[in-house]
Amino acid sequence: MKVIAIGCEYSGKSAFAKSLLEWGKERDMAFHLDDHFTVPDASLSKEDRDVMLTLSPAFKERFQRFQAVYHVRIIGLYRDAIEVGFYSEDTIYGPLYYGYRPEFLAIRQGRELEKELPSETILVLLTASPEVIAERMEKSPHEYQVIRKGDIPLLLEKFEEEFRASAIHAKIRIDTTRLTPEQTLEEFLAKARPHLASEDFIRIMANEGKRN
Repeated sequence: MKVIAIGCEYSGKSAFAKSLLEWGKERDMAFHLDDHFTVPDASLSKEDRDVMLTLSPAFKERFQRFQAVYHVRIIGLYRDAIEVGFYSEDTIYGPLYYGYRPEFLAIRQGRELEKELPSETILVLLTASPEVIAERMEKSPHEYQVIRKGDIPLLLEKFEEEFRASAIHAKIRIDTTRLTPEQTLEEFLAKARPHLASEDFIRIMANEGKRN
């Protein structure tokens, strides 16, 4: 199973990815998880993340573009993979928060990258009401928060637009406003069933049979 999860910061992407990762471990599905497409790159040390924030927009864009292209290869190499944010996040955050100029290719590269994605890729949009996004931001602020509270309605709209514009065939939209991470996972699994590759469906059913 190959999943790309997108959505505004605080929409529940990371929690969803972790839930899917744990669900997979119980069913012999070893998901490769990448959740580091926001600037600064969360896979770096704190020292390196602080350095990344000082880079010019041109260097940030180049780094993001290179890692997006690299991870298209990654999602194809692994039998099961979860990419959180990926190129869609950079498309939206780049001009608003990273200083990208319109001529930077990363803003337009998403549709080109999608041509190289495995056909069984599932795109998941995690969304929530503006009020709930703001509430989550206040209760559990991220150390390297990207978004601004006043931008939340705009960001939700832009992620919806990116979701609709995507050429990925299998698309799932989940509103996490009133859902726990466990309920979000349940809704995903129910909605994903019609989009699963035959091999994935058989693996899931076989492992469910073993568990029962």
